[in-house]
Parts: sequence; C-alpha cells; structure tokens
Amino acid sequence: MARVDQYITARAVEKIRRAIQEAGGNEVYFVGYTDKDLRIVDVDVLARGNPFEVPAILQTVSEGDVVIHNHPSGDLTPSSADVNILSKLAGEGVAGYIVNNDVTDIYVVVEPIKPKEIQPLDEDELVRILSPLGPIARKLSNYEHRPQQEEMLRVVTRAFNQNELAVIEAGTGTGKTLAYLLPAIHWALKNKERCLVSTNTINLQEQLVYKDIPFLQSVLPEKFNAVLVKGRGNYVCLRKVDELQLDLDLYVEEEEKDELQKILDWVKVTSDGSKSDLGFVPSNEIWEKVASESETCTRARCRFFNKCFVMRARREAAKAHVLVVNHHLLFADLALREITGDIASVAVLPPYQRIVLDEAHHIEDVATNYFGIGITRWGMSRLLHRLHRLRKGIPRGLVHVVAERLRAAQGKVPRHKLDKLERILTMDLLPAVQEAESLNEEVMEDLYQTTVQVSLQLPRREENNSEAAKIRLTELVLSMYQAQPVLWEGLKKYEAKLRSLSLLIADLVDGLTELESAVPSLASPRIEIAALGERFAAAAETLRVVFQDSGDEWIRWVEIKPRPNRNIVRVGASPLEIGPRLAEAVFKSYKTVVMTSATLAVDRKFDFFKERVGLSLVPGDRVVEELLPAPFNYREQVIIGVPLDVPEPSHPRFAEELVPLLWEALQVTRGRAFVLFTSYSLLSRMYNRLASLLRDAGMEPLRQGMAQRHKLLEWFKRDTHSVLFATDSFWEGVDVEGEALSSVIITRLPFKVPTEPVVEARVEAIARRGGNPFTEYTVPQAVLKFKQGFGRLIRRKTDRGCVLIFDKRIVEKSYGRVFLNSLPETRFVSGPRQEVFQAVEAFFTQAREPSDGAGPEISDLRERESATSPRPRG
Repeated sequence: MARVDQYITARAVEKIRRAIQEAGGNEVYFVGYTDKDLRIVDVDVLARGNPFEVPAILQTVSEGDVVIHNHPSGDLTPSSADVNILSKLAGEGVAGYIVNNDVTDIYVVVEPIKPKEIQPLDEDELVRILSPLGPIARKLSNYEHRPQQEEMLRVVTRAFNQNELAVIEAGTGTGKTLAYLLPAIHWALKNKERCLVSTNTINLQEQLVYKDIPFLQSVLPEKFNAVLVKGRGNYVCLRKVDELQLDLDLYVEEEEKDELQKILDWVKVTSDGSKSDLGFVPSNEIWEKVASESETCTRARCRFFNKCFVMRARREAAKAHVLVVNHHLLFADLALREITGDIASVAVLPPYQRIVLDEAHHIEDVATNYFGIGITRWGMSRLLHRLHRLRKGIPRGLVHVVAERLRAAQGKVPRHKLDKLERILTMDLLPAVQEAESLNEEVMEDLYQTTVQVSLQLPRREENNSEAAKIRLTELVLSMYQAQPVLWEGLKKYEAKLRSLSLLIADLVDGLTELESAVPSLASPRIEIAALGERFAAAAETLRVVFQDSGDEWIRWVEIKPRPNRNIVRVGASPLEIGPRLAEAVFKSYKTVVMTSATLAVDRKFDFFKERVGLSLVPGDRVVEELLPAPFNYREQVIIGVPLDVPEPSHPRFAEELVPLLWEALQVTRGRAFVLFTSYSLLSRMYNRLASLLRDAGMEPLRQGMAQRHKLLEWFKRDTHSVLFATDSFWEGVDVEGEALSSVIITRLPFKVPTEPVVEARVEAIARRGGNPFTEYTVPQAVLKFKQGFGRLIRRKTDRGCVLIFDKRIVEKSYGRVFLNSLPETRFVSGPRQEVFQAVEAFFTQAREPSDGAGPEISDLRERESATSPRPRG
C-alpha cells in the first residue's frame, strides 16, 4: 500500500475526510487537482452515494486531474466497476485512487500523469500562409486576397489555442474552408490531436477531400493525412457476399440475380469496397443484401476481418490527422460514445479531440432526425421478407436457409436438438412471420384510412389538395384514433406480435448457437436473424412510444402518402429539444468546436442559433462570435425588388396573380432565373401555367423532379435562357456562376408549415415557458432559409442580378425588418410592379448612372431599413 502523503497533501486529506464524514461514511467521489509534483493539493466533490457515469466525470475533470473515491468497508481492492471506470478515465490522462474513510490508506489504481504540454498555434504564421506573398498566392494564378478569410483564420486559431466554442457566419466567397483547415491541420501536427471536420452535404465533402485538402498538401511543407470517412452502410460485407453465394436461390428473386451478380463480380476486383466505387447505382433492395451493418458485424471474430473493407477504411482513418465526415455520421459516433461512456475508444470513428462543424445551420435538424425513432409500412415488410417470402410458389428467406442447413446437418448433431429447432422454425417462427406480415398490411392500411379522415377534421395545410398528410399525435388526435376500435386493437396486437416474434427469434438464436461448432454454416444466418430480432423489438418499442407513451420528451406523428398499389405510411417520434443533448455530448465534451456557415445570424445576432443547439447552456466565456461579410460589393451587384400591388400569399387570389407576375419578371431577365417556392403544389401550378409560354418566348422551363438535381443544374447552366422552378433543396447548396443565373425569385417568405409536427410542438413548448414563438422561432427559421435563397445569386465578384420577392409582408409587416436587416447592403426598390420591373430593367442596362429624377426611386437597403424601423442595427 502506498503512503498517502506521497500522493495527497495534508490539507486535501482533511478536506476529503470531512466530506466523507458529512456523507455519513458512505461512498463519495472527488476530483483532485495536482501541483507540479503531481500531488493533490485540493479537491471538489463530484458525487455522493453512487459512482458518477464516465461522461459526467469527464465534463468536470481535465487531463492531469485525479478521480478519488472511498471504500467504506476499508477493503481498497478495486471492484470491476472501479477498474472499468478508471481505465476509461486513464485514456483521457486522468489518474484514479481509492482511499479508506479516514484517508490513512490509499490504493493507486492509475498513477498520476503529467499533463501534455499544448503547443499553441502561431496566429501570424498561419495568416502569412494566406497573405499575398504566401505560398497559396504563389500557387494560385487567380489568387484574391480576402481580409475576411484572414480574420476567420484568426478566430479559428484562437478557438483552438484557448479551448473556445466559435460561432462564425462567413458570407459566400469568404474562403472559409481554408480558414479552418489551416488551423486544424497545424494543430493536429503540433499537438498529436486528431481534428474532425463535419459537413451536411456530399458536395462540400467532395470539395474538401478532392480539391481543398489536396491543394494544401501540395502547398504546405508539412506532410499530413486527411481521410473521408463514410458510414458502414456504404461498404460491402464480405461475410454477406460469401453467404449469398452459398444459397443464392434461397436469398434472391430470379429478377434480382443479374444486378446482384454484377455486384458479386465487382467484389472480386474492387480495392475500395464502397458503393461509390461501383460502376452503377444499385437498388436499395439489392444493396441491403450485401451492405455492412453494425448489428451483424462480428468484428475480430469474423473470418473476413483481415480483408474487411470497413476495417481497412478504419485503419486508414486511424492514421489521419484530419477526418472529414457528414453530420449524420458524427451524431452516430457521439451517440455511441454517450452510451458507452468510452470517449477515448474507437466507436464509429477513431478518437478526435477538436471539431469543426461546417454548414452548421443544419445541426438542429440533423440531430432531431438522427435521435428520432420511426418505422414504415414498406420497411417492416422488407424486414419480415428477409425471414420469409413466397413468390410464384417459391419460398425464400432466412427461415428456409436455416431449415435447409439443419436438414443437411442430420447425423452431425443429436436428433432431438434438430427436431426442437425445426419445430421453432416451422411451427412457431414461420406462422408468426406470416401473421406479422398480415398485421403490418392490415394495420398500416387502417392507419392510412383513419389518418385521411382525421386530417379532414384538422386545419389543412396551405395548398395541399392531396391525401398526403403528416399529423402530430396530440391527446386530441390520439382520441380520434382510439375511437376506431379495429385500428386501436390492431395496433396493440401488432406491437405484441413484434415482441413475441423477437422472443421466438431469441430462442432460435440460442439453439443455433449451440450447434455452430458442429455446423459452422449456421453462423452467418444466425447473425442475420439475431439482428432482425433486435429490430423487431425496437419496432415494437417505437409503436409503444408513438401510440401509448405520454411523456413530454417526444413529438409523435403519423405521415401518409397515397400510392396506386400500396399507400405509404410512416409512424415515428422526434425529440422535442435537442439543445441539452448537444450541450452535453459536444460542447461540454470537446475543448474546441468551431461552427460555421453562410447563414447562422438573424438580424446580425446569433441568439437563435445558440439557443436551438444548446450553446446557451455552456459557460458564456467559452463562446465567441464572429460575423464576417462576403467579399462582394452587393450595392453594385444586386438589386432587390418587392412589388406591393400583389395579394398576400394567404389571399385566395395570390396563386392567380402570381402567374402574370412571374411571366413579366422572367421577360425582364429573359429567363436566367431560379423561381423558388415553399410548396411543391404551387410550384406545379405555376410551371403548368407558364411552361408553354416560356418555350414560345425562347426560355426553357425546368422543374424540380423532372430529373436528378445535378442533371437539372447541368441543363440550367448550359442553356443561359432557362428557368428552374424549384423548392426546398434548391434554396441552398447550389452554385451557378455567371450570366446563367441573373435572377432569384422568391415567391413567398419561407415560413415552415405551422402544422408540421416538430414545428408545432416546439412552438407550443416556447409558449408554455412564456416566450413568443413567432419572434423566437418561426421568424428566425424563415430568415435563415431566406438568406440561403438570397445567397444563390452572387457567387463571384463579376456576378450581377436581381432578387425579386413576391411577398409584400417583407415590407408591410413589422417582422419584415428582421429579414431585410439580415441581408447585406444592396439596392432596394418597392412599389407597384411596373415601377419595380422598370427599376430592375434599368439596373441590368445601366451599371451605375446618376438618376435624372425620373422613374422609380431606388434606395439603399440600409436606407430602407432606417425608414421602416427606427431601431438601430446591432
């Protein structure tokens, strides 16, 4: 036993002893702070009575600290729980001691570790890399010096050096990727701490991995590695491939064999094993048969482990200084670390210490979707069909694979064991699967029909004339479902059947596991069946949460869409608040988090973003903010026009008035326009009314949905007089430089549908706590979307164009000021449509001519703001 005074000073001993006495001699957890000789000089109490969970401890302790707790029995032998917790803390550089109640004896489980000396980044040295005389300028023939980029680099560098949480809005053209990559790369090299960059879109990931990072590797003298990390489902599983080849006829339908054979042939030659390396886009049904899944991965126990494409990719990622991922994969990793408490071990991703979140305005929505739960009619049918399906009289699926292999095992295992498993398969499991499939179809169709009827009794969505609906399951709505006894009893029966199916599968899996040593061919189907059992249990729990649970933490909903052969039904639940979870899992767990986007601020403030993602729950001195304008002269490059002789969007005549308004606006620019909508139904009506007129006038009309997004953009860029009618996904992440895009038309302010379940529930939650949902939530959300739409127009310094807003509320309502204040300085005109279009036409024909006093008044947007609202800008 070590001497106490070697590890803890007398003052700290007395403080520990007194705290244990105050706790009645029960177990107490402390964090100890060491001096330069690694002796504890002071302590704070972490918990009394029970050990803290590791994530909670890690939010309090730092590298070099010591976690101490007492054993009231006086036996200082570490328990298995002690060893588990303290070994995990050791990975974070935290020591661990156990003492008796009098603090006269000590057991050192983990020796104290001198904190690693952090090597701060030299801010000026990094700025010189971006300077007009630096290596980047020498490498680029079209180099442009951007002060905003330098300033962003300084903010990011300080965030790394000072363990800050940085929120940075960097306007289009700032060059934000280099501004955060340079500090991240140099930090990883100097401090041996891996950095992670997370984005929302594939486009930005590809820009980072195939353009920006290779460019920096060619410019910087320091060698570094960066890896794009994909989700497991992007890779083929060699165990699955091998299993399919053993019993192809029992797994695959006849019409699927050609496509699957192409994949099997590709597996023999691919070095990457990811779907992006495949020469075609496989159907979801086929890819699922070969894709790697976490639930069915046996890791080091798999005989294909050394050849595994996922493991190979992870080994490459483990060598990287910088990881590039998408937000969904990041949240998957954070969720697993949150559950296991193993911050330093490899979860979904290799360990990382600093995070950059680009396209950070998506964080709340992505986290809401990721941490939600749900099932679909089609998805449940697909899972059940993996066990059993009957087509053209031919049975296929895992039940039949196992039955075939059990028959082939006769003579290798005791007969009574085979008979027992065959009974489970044929007498129990197979009928249960068939009944679950029937219940899935019956209950989901009943749910569809009932939801159609319920939706007719609720406020309708604007412009929604179809049976498609997404309904929040409030107490009132649930009572309507409960009033349908066939449906309500069917839901209960379906949930119970899924639970019993899961238990049957557990029995089968136990039996198959016993026989695997004698019949190795049972191992692979057993793994697949076990994973399905877990999914059926999860599906049953989802049904319980959605229809039976009354807790406030979930937003419950049903979504339906009509289809000719089989109506679509989805049921699910989304978390009401995601901010507290992000605060714990991200902001309190990582020393540096940089969040950036071109659209984070509302009315030049970050309050909305910070509140929604949980930054308001962390100490304010850790959070830094920076608002960097785009390096464009918007005053010269853009004119905003708002016709006022138009009905408001809620008026019955709005859609009819919109037709001539769009026609006239598109003639001014001779096409070359994005027309952005907030609903697909209005988009379709306008397209159908205007398409032939536009073609006759030499303008090619394009509509979202007529081809894949990248193909539509190719057509749009190629034909410089085309018009693209688009909705949600074209409001952001789309770059069209030059004259092909000279006009962005926003048909109405992009307020979210108020009856959308997540929106409705969060609005109500704000109202319950005494807030103003419209100003605190509804308007800020719309402003950020509006800024994204505005941002489609100007992508470089030579671009010029107009933004036409056909929603006069932006001028006539008080909240319109918030939208206008959130934009850069531009020319601005509002009034009768003819005056607006005249001003826009003049803008295109005359770059900057002095006004002769005739024609419409064109003001500066800032002048317009001061005229409409006396409130000074923040």
